[in-house]
Amino acid sequence: MKLFYKILAISLGVFSGINAQVLKKQTLGVQGSSHFVYAKTTSYYLQQSIAQGSVINTFHQYDYSLRQGFLQPIDASILTSDTDNELEAAIYPNPFSTEVNIQFGEVISDVVQVTMYDVLGRLVYDTVFSPNQHIIIYLDDFSSGHYLLRVQMQSQLLTAKLIRE
Repeated sequence: MKLFYKILAISLGVFSGINAQVLKKQTLGVQGSSHFVYAKTTSYYLQQSIAQGSVINTFHQYDYSLRQGFLQPIDASILTSDTDNELEAAIYPNPFSTEVNIQFGEVISDVVQVTMYDVLGRLVYDTVFSPNQHIIIYLDDFSSGHYLLRVQMQSQLLTAKLIRE
């Protein structure tokens, strides 16, 4: 009989951690906010909820994570309402001599990364700009030739060929 209770106790101890459902502290509330915060050349997506400081618990198994709490991480597809990944902008002048202007045709809500490559594929320019509808890139020290311009905001991308006179 003692053996039966020992086996029962061990079984309950082992199996209770595998499939057990344990109720953790709960916080319910409907107030809060979410918005982008910009600090120098980096942007952060901030969410806040009244009455909850953070995620209460996280459970990982295989390739899945389950988080208990009011605020959950936002999927990037929720932040973008359309599937168009092309960034709209006017780039002038082309050919250029000392500077290139980028005038965006849509609202810029996040930092913008601008990179340029020469014809050999070498990175020759890489700068992150704060959100702005108009960017001026000064390229006084560039030699004459062809360049590939790459402008990216979040998942939106614009590429253009530029010529230095």
